[in-house]
Amino acid sequence: MLAGIGLTALLASFQASAGIVVTDHLISLSGRGQSHVPATFGQVFKNGDVPRGTALAARFDGRLVPLQVDIKATNPDGSLRHAVLTAMLPSLPGDAKGALTLATGPGSAATGASPTLAQLLDTTYDARISVSIDGKSYTASARSLLQSASAKHTCKAWGTECNVWLDGPLVGAWVVHGPVTAADGTSNPSLNIYFAVRAYAGAAPGRIGDVRTDIIVENTSAFLPQTQPQYKAEMTSGSATYLSPALTQYAYTRWHHVLWWNGHRPELYVQQDTRYIQASKAVSRYMALKPDEVFLNRVRQFCAPLDHCDQTKNMNNTGAQAGIGPLPRWSSLYIVDPDIRAYRWMLANTDALGAYSIHYRDPQTGWPVSIRRHPHVTLKDWAYANRVAERNTTTGTQYKADLIQGCTNNAVVKGCTKSWYGTGNPFHWSAEHQPAESYVPYMVTGDYYYMSELAFGASMNELNPNEKYRGFSHLLIDDAYHSIRAKAWTLRDMAEAAWLLPDNYPLKAEFTAAVTDSLAEWNKEYSDNPSANPLHVPDDSNVYSLHGGKRNGVAPWQHNFLTWSAAHAADLGFSGAARFRNWLAAFEIGLMTDWQSKPRQGYCWLQASAYDIETKDAASQWLPSFTAVYKATFPTLVGLACNSSAMVEAMGKLRKRPWQKGKMSGYPYSATGFPANFQIGVASAAESGLPNAQVAWNLFESRSVKPSGRMAYNNYPNFAVIPRSLPANALLFPMSPKAAAGKAR
Repeated sequence: MLAGIGLTALLASFQASAGIVVTDHLISLSGRGQSHVPATFGQVFKNGDVPRGTALAARFDGRLVPLQVDIKATNPDGSLRHAVLTAMLPSLPGDAKGALTLATGPGSAATGASPTLAQLLDTTYDARISVSIDGKSYTASARSLLQSASAKHTCKAWGTECNVWLDGPLVGAWVVHGPVTAADGTSNPSLNIYFAVRAYAGAAPGRIGDVRTDIIVENTSAFLPQTQPQYKAEMTSGSATYLSPALTQYAYTRWHHVLWWNGHRPELYVQQDTRYIQASKAVSRYMALKPDEVFLNRVRQFCAPLDHCDQTKNMNNTGAQAGIGPLPRWSSLYIVDPDIRAYRWMLANTDALGAYSIHYRDPQTGWPVSIRRHPHVTLKDWAYANRVAERNTTTGTQYKADLIQGCTNNAVVKGCTKSWYGTGNPFHWSAEHQPAESYVPYMVTGDYYYMSELAFGASMNELNPNEKYRGFSHLLIDDAYHSIRAKAWTLRDMAEAAWLLPDNYPLKAEFTAAVTDSLAEWNKEYSDNPSANPLHVPDDSNVYSLHGGKRNGVAPWQHNFLTWSAAHAADLGFSGAARFRNWLAAFEIGLMTDWQSKPRQGYCWLQASAYDIETKDAASQWLPSFTAVYKATFPTLVGLACNSSAMVEAMGKLRKRPWQKGKMSGYPYSATGFPANFQIGVASAAESGLPNAQVAWNLFESRSVKPSGRMAYNNYPNFAVIPRSLPANALLFPMSPKAAAGKAR
């Protein structure tokens, strides 16, 4: 028997299992052997792979091991979408790497009594944090908070005082929180401490084994006056300690650090099958890539608290940023190669998002701010909201109740004004450039911290825009966000939060409604509207003024972002997303294939990735066709056969540098160039089933210049997305543009 679990019965159950679902790997990080080793991680599943009521079994290197399944999210048919899994290994040899196979089968789950809070409190366990603010010492204790919750019996799923996160025979996890408090009983209003405590069953029945505490330090209380506490933090859990550097914690930021009680922690890494994650449609399908060893050895493995790390300090900056793309650089690198260095780099840069003022927690509910509860909350329209809140009217009362307070000039922050909203934080978030917020980290770790970070990101996207444009109590993305890229990344983040957050998460329904309502609005405006413009471009896409016109040009690369985001929402199963993707995809397809029926007049695919193109005439009316767009944008190329020697020569003159056949415009050698941006749009279009969709992809794949050298995709895979329908060996045999144009006709 192992921890009260009968291995013989479990083995028989596993052998009768219906089939293998996924094979991950466990890697020992120690040269010494370990015993009774817990491995907890998040696992996403393909729709239908684990039907409702079907249990999972696990074996490590062919031997059955106990498995606890904490179901977090399910699909509409009841099948398992996402779970936090805990396997208990009887032993793990030093430097071992073995397969952890998950298979369906009734009666294969671990059994026995769950580790209880009472059992944990019967030990000497504690985790503490001490800080000194303005010369006064404050502390918070996990043990004290757990004792209080236990005495009041407030621990339950989504309890605001004590949230039960994991509950089973192998591990129990509770999340408690409270302020830092001085010896005289006074609390500091700035900092609130969350202790996410995970207690594993010991080797002997009824005993507690390893205990992990994620200590989360927040300055996140919305609607209260802003503060910027300065301090050093000392954290302890038995003999385990951590001392932070000197910190200034601006309003609406958070950070965390994990301690294992007495320093006893399992030394292993769960290396997931990220090809299975891609096949589940949770993320896009990526090219088969291998990062350079030199590069992997150079990426950060951790970052200091409240450091922006490799995130762009000011996300409002123009140009390429490592965070921009379907996934940020670190997460996409993990997806193409789940090496532990890529995994740690991803987590370090996800932790870095805690340094940005995007974490607004409602002190009344304990959850991120809900626009259903606070329909007048806004950051973009804050100056107006602040003025209205001062009025003695019904509307003034409504705005006052939902007003986020601005910063006040003091020794830490300067430049605060009533003319716009500010926090004084030197790190600036941007809706137009926001990275995918904690999506993959929560997916693969199952950690409470990353789950809550995912929710904070979605909440920020709701409360940030103008309250009237947004729709007050519900988010309509198209009206709320002006730029196409802001619409794209907001749709992505809202869809990912709505899809991956636990089924009973308090704000999940609100986030889901934001996605479905926004898609319905887009489809009404475009997909189902015969009068929508013939170029399949959203109406407010014209942000560039070209050839003497005013706001008559669009950025194809921003459109590519939105096409991909709609396709991603379709992959995640959101109703109406495929229709919107198909309407948008006609743009990418048109830019790539319009020339085929008019080789000398139609839009030539070499310019499909141009930075901007003219789409409206002098009277601000939409141009009637892609041929007309080409004539207006590239008049010197009209009359030259697409991709001919004459056109290549003309493009060289236009770009003032040598050109070659099959070379697309816009930094084609770079993994962040405009052809790379175009790739995610045309790969999404290839899945639409529209006429010429596959031809468009084939042409794109036939281009002669691709990311290479220092800017190759292998170390920068943000945009290395390919169609799901592509055969596994399709990228091994490049074809000529002529063959590409004829293929799939």
